[in-house]
Amino acid sequence: MRCGISRRILDWMYGGRPLIEKYGKYILISHHDLDLADRWFGRFGEIIVFVSRLLPAIRTFIAFPAGVARMNLKKFVIYTFAGSLPWCLGLAYVGQKLGERWDKDPRLKTLFHRFDFVIGILFVLAATWWIWRHVSIRRNRLISDAG
Repeated sequence: MRCGISRRILDWMYGGRPLIEKYGKYILISHHDLDLADRWFGRFGEIIVFVSRLLPAIRTFIAFPAGVARMNLKKFVIYTFAGSLPWCLGLAYVGQKLGERWDKDPRLKTLFHRFDFVIGILFVLAATWWIWRHVSIRRNRLISDAG
């Protein structure tokens, strides 16, 4: 857990706004997105970090926007630890219980692999929406600037 917190601090430190302002356009992050992140972290930063640490996939990436928004490091570490602890304990417990039955019950593997396709489709849809939204906004800006 200590290594996880250390890595999150590095993510937080390198979540630099100047870096995103300069290169964000290449990964479809606009100044509007940065301003929105600042407002959200200003109002709900602690709860965003805590809840995000409880969510699969999102928990991995929340440190970078927290760093971009310059969330207080002490609060960031406290809420990262508080949100990571139940996640780690829960995974350890579920892993222990499922591990005891994994090879004895073939239905477990089948059940878990049913969700692979659904998760993949949701990821593709979310990425498609994100790209479409940013390309549309950029295209509209170019049209309005030219006209």
